[in-house]
Amino acid sequence: MTADEFLKKYGSEKSAAVAEAAGTNLAYFKQIAKGIRYPSAKLAHRLVDASGMELGFSALLARSAA
Repeated sequence: MTADEFLKKYGSEKSAAVAEAAGTNLAYFKQIAKGIRYPSAKLAHRLVDASGMELGFSALLARSAA
C-alpha cells in the first residue's frame, strides 16, 4: 500500500501514530503521500514496520506520483 492509500484508508490520526513510531511526523508523511518528498531507505523500513507491514517498501520509495 502506498502512503497516500494508507492516509486515505486510515486518516490522519493513525497515519500520525505510524509516522511518530517511525521517527517522523504527520507533515512529512503527508509529503511522502503526495510525492513531494521521498523517505530514505531506513525511514521507509521504519514506516513499513510501524504500519504493521501495511505500507509497501517499494511503494514508499517509488519516484512516480501516487
